[in-house]
Amino acid sequence: MGLVSCTTLRDTGQDVHSVTVAEELIKRNLLVLSMGCGNAAMQVAGLCSPEAAAKAGDGLRAVCESLSIPPVLSYGTCTDTGRCADLVAAVSAALGGVPVPDLPVAVAAPEYMEQKATIDAIFALAFGLYTYVNPIPTVTGGPNLVKLLTEDLKGG
Repeated sequence: MGLVSCTTLRDTGQDVHSVTVAEELIKRNLLVLSMGCGNAAMQVAGLCSPEAAAKAGDGLRAVCESLSIPPVLSYGTCTDTGRCADLVAAVSAALGGVPVPDLPVAVAAPEYMEQKATIDAIFALAFGLYTYVNPIPTVTGGPNLVKLLTEDLKGG
C-alpha cells in the first residue's frame, strides 16, 4: 500500500488521519510505503521502527520479524512517489509480467493538502492502481476530467 500524506491539522490534530489509516492498514496485514510530508508523522508515531511490528496483523508481523523491518517503510517525499512506479513494475516483472492493475497494490492520500498529491493520484489511476484521495481534489469543475478520473480509468 502506497500511503501519500501531507501534514495537516484538519479535524482533530496534526497527522491524526494519516497515522490512523496506517495503523489500520498494518493491522490488516498490509505493508505500507509511506511518502509525503506526513511520512514524518509515521516516524514520530513509531510506525517506521521494527518494534511497530507488534501493531501489525499476524501475517505482516511474521514477515517484519523475519526480515527485521518495520511495517511502515519510509519511501521519501511526495516528489519521490514516482519511484513507486519503478517498484511496482519490478514486482510485476518478477511475477512473470502480471499486469499492474492485477497486483495487490493500492494508493491512498487520506489527508492531502498540496496539489502535488492530486498529480500523484492521477498518475496512480493512469498506472491502473486502486486509488483513494481525501478530500476530493479540485477537479470537479471539468465534467470531462471528472468522467475520465472517476469512470473511464476504472476499465483501463
